[in-house]
Amino acid sequence: MPLYLVTFVYRLLEFRYAEFDIILDLLGLDPTLVYAPSPPETKEQNHSHLIVDLPSEVIAAEIQRRAILIECILELWGHGKDADELDANLAALPPAFSAPYMHPDMTWSLLVNGSGKTLTMAEQDSARFRVLQRVPFPGPIKLKNPQQTFWLLDHGADNLDPTPDHMYLGRAIASRQARGREWVGKGDLKRRTYLGPTSLDNEMALLMASFAHVQQGSMVLDPFVGTGSILVACTQFGGFCVGTDIDIRILRGKKDGKNPASNFAQYGLRQPELIRSDNSLFSGHFRSLSLYDAIVCDPPYGIRAGARQSGSRREVVAPVPEHMRADHIPQTRPYATKAVMNDLLKVAARALKVGGRLVYLLPVDISPEAGPEEGVLPTHRCLDLVCVRDQKLNSKLIRKMVVMRKRRDPKEAVEQEMMEEKNEVKHGEENAEEGGKKEEEEIEAGPEMKRPHLVM
Repeated sequence: MPLYLVTFVYRLLEFRYAEFDIILDLLGLDPTLVYAPSPPETKEQNHSHLIVDLPSEVIAAEIQRRAILIECILELWGHGKDADELDANLAALPPAFSAPYMHPDMTWSLLVNGSGKTLTMAEQDSARFRVLQRVPFPGPIKLKNPQQTFWLLDHGADNLDPTPDHMYLGRAIASRQARGREWVGKGDLKRRTYLGPTSLDNEMALLMASFAHVQQGSMVLDPFVGTGSILVACTQFGGFCVGTDIDIRILRGKKDGKNPASNFAQYGLRQPELIRSDNSLFSGHFRSLSLYDAIVCDPPYGIRAGARQSGSRREVVAPVPEHMRADHIPQTRPYATKAVMNDLLKVAARALKVGGRLVYLLPVDISPEAGPEEGVLPTHRCLDLVCVRDQKLNSKLIRKMVVMRKRRDPKEAVEQEMMEEKNEVKHGEENAEEGGKKEEEEIEAGPEMKRPHLVM
């Protein structure tokens, strides 16, 4: 069975291996077995190339299709610390391994790429010629859309990337277009139809959708939908999306007709269901159904736009006249960050299916002036923490991506806790009863005669 080479992009380094683990989990693969061919320091030192053991080429292609931080996955033919070691590795390649690609009618191309360094055209030609001496493909060369594409990767270590010098030769298991990374450029916010001041960048939105295990047919909710950036990413993964927001003006859009739905039409994606709703009143707006496979959101925290909830600061609120209700925009008041988080976890515990995932972002102040509660993650008895990854924004601020999984329904949690309390009370009564009996026995027997302690 062949090994595969995973090449990561030099972006969001804190998330590259976490995303790979999340995808392996989604596909039901054991990471310890997949990572086995590479030494442990490969992952520990965050290397940009990883040799893995995958069950099939189909699985490798599925990983490449979903992954946002993977440049490519190659069926590994050979590798070495330098050209001589690579040459010896290729010489030991079994003839049966390369035989299917030695057909005289098979079109092919060999691309040479420098990683961590720039290769001149002369260096590329020299490396290509050396490889072809060992693996002489008899078919015609075709640079555009060949039947098989082979890659020679020459990585050079630098101060930014700890990956040591190494050379790899492999066969591309899918075209460059058949990868999740292609969605990053296509959904660039610079070309997005409808934007707001807090629209989440497309790369992070796609990464959140991947961490949420969004796939074909998943039901997804964003309770702070805004201009829809996160749901655009979730829809690209095949999700059926619902978005709610308290600000009706964002959902209605601009006077020129542009609104969140325009972003989905721009990419030819399935339209989401958009509803004006207050997340703090979720239980009053929606029926109690465990409907969603994932809740993915970027809650407002007051850094760029403060959170709001229904209500007024006034003690007495005048009723809205009948003739003004059609276009009335309800009053809102500030929504404390702690309340935002508590309500979000309550909604997740209520609306997610068992096994469903909550993925959200949490900006954290890491300056010396930050309070002791800064960055403390909220918890819920129905939700388990899967992972947390930090993205450094500047010297004073980081952004946490938090992933949680629902393990039980709130009703089940209450029943279990009541049962545990009942057992504790019963256990306490039994202990008290046993203690009383023992005390009565001691009184009847008189004082215990202890044996003297012998010193040898």
